[in-house]
Amino acid sequence: MATKRVDITGMGLVCSLGMGAEVAFDRMVAGACGIRPIDRFSAEEYAQSSGGQVPADTEDALRDLFPDDDFAGALIKGAGTEALQQAGRAVGAADPELGLVLATNFGAMETLEWCWRERVDMGTMDEDTFAMCDDFLDGIADFFGCGGPRVQLSMSCASGAAAAALAADVLRSGRATRMLAIGYDALTEYCWCGLSNLRTISTDRLRPFDVDRSGTIFSEGAAAMLLEMDGADRTLAVLAGAATNNNAFHMTAPSVRAEGSRRVMASALQDAGLESGAIEHICAHATGTRANDSTEAAALQDLFGDRLAEITVAAHKSQLGHMMGGAGLAEGIITVLAMRRGLIPPTVNHQNLDPECVLDCIPGTAREKNFSCAITNSAGIGGNNASLVLTRA
Repeated sequence: MATKRVDITGMGLVCSLGMGAEVAFDRMVAGACGIRPIDRFSAEEYAQSSGGQVPADTEDALRDLFPDDDFAGALIKGAGTEALQQAGRAVGAADPELGLVLATNFGAMETLEWCWRERVDMGTMDEDTFAMCDDFLDGIADFFGCGGPRVQLSMSCASGAAAAALAADVLRSGRATRMLAIGYDALTEYCWCGLSNLRTISTDRLRPFDVDRSGTIFSEGAAAMLLEMDGADRTLAVLAGAATNNNAFHMTAPSVRAEGSRRVMASALQDAGLESGAIEHICAHATGTRANDSTEAAALQDLFGDRLAEITVAAHKSQLGHMMGGAGLAEGIITVLAMRRGLIPPTVNHQNLDPECVLDCIPGTAREKNFSCAITNSAGIGGNNASLVLTRA
């Protein structure tokens, strides 16, 4: 059980719906969806040529602000800067008490693609070309002035939530008093090709919990949370509990009834010192794939029982797309904003609830609801799972 309170004092988001957490939230409440035709590379030969690419004006602004960066680095700096500024912290000022956790699926892939193209075009690979990738973590930490612990992790699509969980552990251990947790990924052709080969991408739309769902659609962006011990009057919400685990079941398939997801949410509740009855709202992983949604619904039923019918279950990937390494943190940020505003964004593209997914997924339009305790669920390839318990400040 968590014995030291971890406060969320700043949040930042760059995603397919634009730059800024509040901007994205407002567009989600209005029913917007960030999936659009990809134009950064030629995607016509793939089964799905649309994805959650950030808007052109957002990309242009970030590349102007950070012209020498891999685009993933620009996404990180945009989100992290927003989080620090919201908390009233200077960006770049040396801070020995500020640590950093970066979380990703692919890392600085724009740089790695450039390295490969150099090999193809030049017949050689200059080790200096790899410098941006090799020095990526330290470069980001130095940009934000992080003098405390710094680490990068990859737990596939559970990475973002896992970053917050690790950051909370560092804070409770006393190794830092502030931790910046950032989940990120950028869309490149290499990423899109690999993701397409998984055969989990829908050729239609992303329809969580719908009987006609046919897969997920991936997107890019970065999400940042500044976590502090005793954030006092700056606190936006409390990270009351967090947990990670692994199914140890199959490389890609979810376990029966998503038992790993049930266990990780139960562990996060235990970390928070709460029972499942305290939860009023759930932010589901909800990828829109056949296997994930039905097994996740079973896990929620196993954890919450008959109460599940009374609990709202958000499916934010229907609007944001699947942000990969940034997904868990982005969905945590949207959950905090929903709790603070008393308004939950809808699940779009949802028409007919799957009988195997009997839950209230807020179809069609945003829902007014006052709540003070929520849980998120994140999962990923390799059997990775992560969960966050968020409470009102």
